[in-house]
Amino acid sequence: MAKRALLIYNPAARKAPRAERLREAAAAVPGWQVSLEPTGAAGHATELAREAAAAGLDAVVACGGDGTVNEVANGLAGSSTALAVVRGGTANVWAKEVRVPKDPRKALRLLAEGETRAIDLGRADGRYYILMAGIGFDAHVVRGIGGAAKRRFGAAAYVTSGLRAAFTYKAVEAELTVDAAPRRSDLYWLLVSNTRNYGGAIDITRWAQADDGELDVLLVRKGGFLRFIWFWLFVALRRQRSSANIAYEKARSVEVSTPGLPVQIDGEDLGDTPMRFEVAPGALRVIVPRGLRSPLFRG
Repeated sequence: MAKRALLIYNPAARKAPRAERLREAAAAVPGWQVSLEPTGAAGHATELAREAAAAGLDAVVACGGDGTVNEVANGLAGSSTALAVVRGGTANVWAKEVRVPKDPRKALRLLAEGETRAIDLGRADGRYYILMAGIGFDAHVVRGIGGAAKRRFGAAAYVTSGLRAAFTYKAVEAELTVDAAPRRSDLYWLLVSNTRNYGGAIDITRWAQADDGELDVLLVRKGGFLRFIWFWLFVALRRQRSSANIAYEKARSVEVSTPGLPVQIDGEDLGDTPMRFEVAPGALRVIVPRGLRSPLFRG
């Protein structure tokens, strides 16, 4: 019997393939019956994915940006239905992390030719994320960018807004709890990451593994434009662990008690702290290229 998959696509996503092209590519996957469903509003992809998992489908394919992938992952978490992806958004970070081909036909053929692995998810007050949560600086940037700017300018909108914020955004003294150990620290930017790559451009939490049962925690204590430039230099040189302004560790949970700090997950605004972040080990099945060798995975 043919395996079954649902392809959920966001027609409003930047660089989204046309529906006709997706149907043609889906029809060409050997041994699979793939149906298509467009999203109509925020949260719709989660509902569709949850229904697909309840119906026992073998896979759900997310076609859109990282926000669409995030919504589908939230609908599939804890189920036996696997997540596959077709690139169709601004950054497509997860697709790049696991080397999904750019061509939709080749990406969909991974349903038949790829392999399934179990990965961890992060969880922010009950909302899952597949990539990383950002608290402070980058969440402030994400909150300031509207949907129209994202669709028109893509990554350039984030770069421009980020450079402006580097001059104005200030660190605060924050109360944190990391694996049940309370501490106080200046907080300019905090990342609680399940994966390595940031924005599809650079490995910022470069020691993260998506299947190790832990999250990688990177804290930038102080801000300001010069420190901002030095931070990216340290990241480019892979010396995050040698800067006095950066703390890097692994943890299973992080709680930010200080109220009013902006939070983003997988590039989408989630609200403000206080908030708890924790790992959900092995919570999601994903389809990746067969034999994929990547530092994102153990072994």
